[in-house]
Amino acid sequence: MDHRFPQWLRTFVRKLDFLGLPNLGMLVCALGAMAYFSQISGFSSVEKFMFDPIAIREGGEWWRLFAFPMSDPSSTPSNPIFFIFFILYTYFVFQSIESQWGAGPLTVFVLLSYLSSVAGALVLEFRTNIWHYVLLNVSLVFGTLFPNFEILLFFILPVKAKWLTVFSGAFLLIQFVLGSLNYKLFLLFALFPYFLFFGPYFFKELRNKAKVSANRKKFDKDMWR
Repeated sequence: MDHRFPQWLRTFVRKLDFLGLPNLGMLVCALGAMAYFSQISGFSSVEKFMFDPIAIREGGEWWRLFAFPMSDPSSTPSNPIFFIFFILYTYFVFQSIESQWGAGPLTVFVLLSYLSSVAGALVLEFRTNIWHYVLLNVSLVFGTLFPNFEILLFFILPVKAKWLTVFSGAFLLIQFVLGSLNYKLFLLFALFPYFLFFGPYFFKELRNKAKVSANRKKFDKDMWR
């Protein structure tokens, strides 16, 4: 993490650097593949790993605290080609962020994303796929750190990472506006890590742009005196 992030955040992440798991993307993709093949083979119902606060509290299903990626059958790609694309994209995103930040900060961010989503689901008794929001946070980070990187969508269509981030942000905004109060509050919990890491950066960028705009207007005005 570089100077774009505030000193307090870099200090906080550095103190937790011992948690770093190198090649975290490989682990996440492996867990996702296990859940996917378990689902399509009928070996086990991955729905049992959906995060369900009521099932945890009343049914004693504590394993739901450790949800697998792809634990929501309705959001899992049924087509193996789409699944392969998803796995490759996820691995590439994790590796790219790790190469920029290092294993420690990435692991801290993923852990914070998981815990934040879990906390929101527990407080609001919201049944959801925790990993969906973890991977969403990670994808937003990728688009923010590498805005001009071109991705071949479905191996065909070149799209810059920033536009995928903008699309995700617009979709989330629509969901936030149209969703229930419970869902609105849960989204605030789930996306808290992204705004914690990048909120100060965005604020600094907006402030710098405002200063540049003000100086340009002043220069243009003085030039015609």
